[in-house]
Amino acid sequence: MGSASPSAKAALLFLGAVVIAACGDDVPANPLAGGIVATFEVTGQQFKVWITNDGTIEDVLALQSGESTAHIPNGPILRGNGAGDHNAPHGWHLDPEQTEMADVTIEVCDGAPSYVDEHIDEYVDVVGRYCPWGAEFVGIEDHR
Repeated sequence: MGSASPSAKAALLFLGAVVIAACGDDVPANPLAGGIVATFEVTGQQFKVWITNDGTIEDVLALQSGESTAHIPNGPILRGNGAGDHNAPHGWHLDPEQTEMADVTIEVCDGAPSYVDEHIDEYVDVVGRYCPWGAEFVGIEDHR
């Protein structure tokens, strides 16, 4: 077999560039873009909250820097582990836009993450929110 002509080489290079550029479109966008994921621990069990509300993001950053004592994530609870599976392995997550940080909350929405897993229907359909009193802040993943 002989060498390819310069025009054939140029055509192959162009085709290769098109294929590579097209493959870039297949890369999924970050489902957590525009928010933060805050990790909390309750009785040795971790759960994560994706937060997109600017005010709550600022509250979590203040908690991280020691400028706030509001350590309880308090928000509407929904079925599923959330965008980007951020709260896996749990089968629930908090609403990213409506979750707030609190110093104190009512007892009815308190509980360990595993308790919520076992009673998900009660939390979603009756209580409507999750607010673990013993939540301890662990860290942040910033996706903004």
